[in-house]
Amino acid sequence: MESSKVVFIVPIKSSQISSNWAVFSILVERALKSICQQTSDNFKVVAVCHEIPEIQFSHPNLEYLPVDFEPPTPENIEKMQTEEYRNGAKEADKAKKIMAGVEYAKRYNPEYIMVADADDCINKNLVSFVEKQNGDAVGWYFKKGYIYNEGSNLIFLNKNSFNILCGTCIIVKAEYIGLLLEENPLPLYNHDFMTLEGDKKLSPLPFVGAIYSIGNTENYCSTPEAVKKMNSYSIFKKGFFENIVRKATKYRVKLVNEKFRSKFGLTKLDFSSVFESN
Repeated sequence: MESSKVVFIVPIKSSQISSNWAVFSILVERALKSICQQTSDNFKVVAVCHEIPEIQFSHPNLEYLPVDFEPPTPENIEKMQTEEYRNGAKEADKAKKIMAGVEYAKRYNPEYIMVADADDCINKNLVSFVEKQNGDAVGWYFKKGYIYNEGSNLIFLNKNSFNILCGTCIIVKAEYIGLLLEENPLPLYNHDFMTLEGDKKLSPLPFVGAIYSIGNTENYCSTPEAVKKMNSYSIFKKGFFENIVRKATKYRVKLVNEKFRSKFGLTKLDFSSVFESN
């Protein structure tokens, strides 16, 4: 049986719930390129989707896994939305795709599994880091990670709680991946863990492992209206300065340069052709 040190599971939302499928496809292409630029080739990527995004990128370690269950259309989103499960249908869709990806990944006999969101970027040294460990580790959670407002030249380092904010945040032994997934009352992928059960403790990754892309309108549970509100601070208003101060106390600000972009595959994205064709 073929064996891989790490299998990355990438759940991709359906075009039926995308704000702009062409924009989302550009984000997915960057995310897949970021994953596939690992310095070790001992990995596979399983991208789980209803429709394959409109991208040109291919890689020998990348496979698409089609699913045929119903996507979270407006009708079942409203049916499943409760106060507890605000984005219930979308979260269930994501979890079901992860479950399908985990089952498919068994053919590669992975030692570790990592879920990566389809619009985030990861450190190119993740697989080589895992290879150098003794193999006894339960896994690692990303205590630190970058928050990137799409298109900015600045990026913010979250120093203590990245795994609570972002789903691209855990590398776990394949035998324990089921502990991150719930099936009742709705399918759900949980990622804010440091201890799985009993004495099965995840270790903090000793370097920054991922970049959480925000402000792109295409996060699994974001909406264009939420992004517009998030980016609506005027430089002449009090709220603008309060927002800057709040971020400065919680995050460390860093300038995004080419060396940094290369490490994470955070390429600059050009959406002009998309909007020119509309």
